[in-house]
Amino acid sequence: MKILMVTRETQAEKRYGLGRSLTPLVEELRRRNLTVDYICQSDLGSRASRWQCRLLAMLPGSSKMDTDFPTLFHALIERLNMGRAAAKLAAKQKFTHVHCHDPIIAAGFRLFARLHPNCHVAWGITEHGFGCYMNAMQEDGMRLGPNIMRILRNWEARTLNAASWVTAPTPSGITQIAKDLGFSPIPENWQAVTHARPILNHYNKQDARIQLGWNNESIYILGVGRIAAVKQFSLLIAACAKLETNKALKLVVLGEGDTDKLQKEAQQLEFTDKLQFASTEDIGLYLCAADIYVSTSASESFGMANFEALTAGTAAICTAVGGVPDVVGDGAILVSPCLQKITDAIQHLLDDSEFRNTTAQKGLERANMWPDITQITDCYETIYRQTSAKKNSRSRAVPTTNATDAH
Repeated sequence: MKILMVTRETQAEKRYGLGRSLTPLVEELRRRNLTVDYICQSDLGSRASRWQCRLLAMLPGSSKMDTDFPTLFHALIERLNMGRAAAKLAAKQKFTHVHCHDPIIAAGFRLFARLHPNCHVAWGITEHGFGCYMNAMQEDGMRLGPNIMRILRNWEARTLNAASWVTAPTPSGITQIAKDLGFSPIPENWQAVTHARPILNHYNKQDARIQLGWNNESIYILGVGRIAAVKQFSLLIAACAKLETNKALKLVVLGEGDTDKLQKEAQQLEFTDKLQFASTEDIGLYLCAADIYVSTSASESFGMANFEALTAGTAAICTAVGGVPDVVGDGAILVSPCLQKITDAIQHLLDDSEFRNTTAQKGLERANMWPDITQITDCYETIYRQTSAKKNSRSRAVPTTNATDAH
């Protein structure tokens, strides 16, 4: 088997985004002597990149209509171009499987594969948003009117219906996709395949704080994720600004993006001196140094940062959204995404160190029971081999016609 993984990430996002779950999968598949390639935006050829940049430069500014068409077209062009690149590479290098990590990439692959007569591959999709991908785009801040949303959902449904396999990281995610797109019953080739237990660097808390230059006498609360509306860091800042504690308090937001809006909100709450932003390739260092991890996200399909907190043995509070309850179970404090509930949960952990330690221990126990990368790779290898078998079976079932038969 030759497997091609395709995402629309940049190289930086490949390190901090999907790459955190995909890279270990790719490495494990390669250890099994399977040929696997993993391409993202950074792997586009110079000519394709130039054309993409020219098309994107032609787009006007943000629209005031109910659909923000420039932003939508930007997203479509990036992803369809990745599908085009995947089809070309699959045909040229004779890949047997193409694994698209969103349905627009898959739609692009499906379209452009028709231009390559020798591109005979099994292809499938992993949905990384909770529910259908078009909903996830909207939750991430893209403005989509009802008519455009209906068209995009129908397009997504047709694409998923044509795929050899569809996966999502939680059972509730699969159920929600089917509900959003009107599939009943759920197709047999759809299944939940969770992300593997993350591998983190582990540190003694004091050693981690020394490396980070953190004060041992202060309380550190950690939020992790890209700076985006869906992560609701504004809510986390507002909650921390309401906390009461005799110790110095610091909120550290670990992620990349535009922080100006959050800085202004912290200033209005007189919280500026207590807020820090950072980025790292060693998330374990920060998790082991923190007292409490908090996620205030409005939606998560899995919540890798949440599970990394459990793996590090850090007491965690998570909003009970999307697939998060499936993942953290009783290993974290689950709350509704509202200011008072989040504030109360953090305050409880601050005030009761025994409860904080018990919460951290439950999280660690849950993480230790989670499937590792070997088990998750087994699931994907089974999917790939089953789709190969079905494809070969269909090929053998097609009758051949010769000149004698034609008469």
